[in-house]
Amino acid sequence: MDRRTLLLGFGAATLGSLTAAPAEAATWVFLGKRRVNGLVDFDQIDVGASAGTFDKIRLHVTGNDLMIYDLDVRYGNGANDDIAVRALIPQGGYTRAIDLRLNNRFIRRVRFTYGKFANGRGETWVELHGQR
Repeated sequence: MDRRTLLLGFGAATLGSLTAAPAEAATWVFLGKRRVNGLVDFDQIDVGASAGTFDKIRLHVTGNDLMIYDLDVRYGNGANDDIAVRALIPQGGYTRAIDLRLNNRFIRRVRFTYGKFANGRGETWVELHGQR
């Protein structure tokens, strides 16, 4: 093997490891799921320390359209973020990526206030995803 081939191989391996890190860091992690009831109500998804710490969250809605009004993110140390979302999430859609004010802390629970649009498609589910 000549020197040029060897150096190109090391260079490619180094670039490959550098580009894999941002893609891995951008992965969304499933944190929990809740079936929602009622037309205007609130529910919560318990997360816990075992899931780790997160900088961003988002909700995924399946089954029916759902109006998400507010989120209350409660952290392990008792602090919380009150986040106004006020967005209609279509069935199969996501909220925007929501930056958490208190980064690098574990999430104890996320409580969300919503209005359900009953359109005859059965149950409505909300999934919580986090990003590190």
